[in-house]
Amino acid sequence: MRVKLLWVERDFRGTELSRREEILHGESTKTPTRNHVARLIARHHPELQFASRVFLIDASEEGYKWYVKANQMTSNRWVYVYAEPLEDAPEGDSC
Repeated sequence: MRVKLLWVERDFRGTELSRREEILHGESTKTPTRNHVARLIARHHPELQFASRVFLIDASEEGYKWYVKANQMTSNRWVYVYAEPLEDAPEGDSC
């Protein structure tokens, strides 16, 4: 299972200032459900937990699957974290 995490920094107006991506790899071959993805994120990024869990909420913004968390960095800068499962390429496929 592979999951893409996106960190998007925005100012108080919602203007995007920066973007960073990270791909997390899990050993599970199960279909990436919300619960499986949340556990994978918690293993790699415990700082994204709230009340000992990672909660994934359907993202209201276009282009993102799940909203994970927002952190206020300064009085007018926020970092939003989003998650999206990635399709694993079938092994041995030589097309």
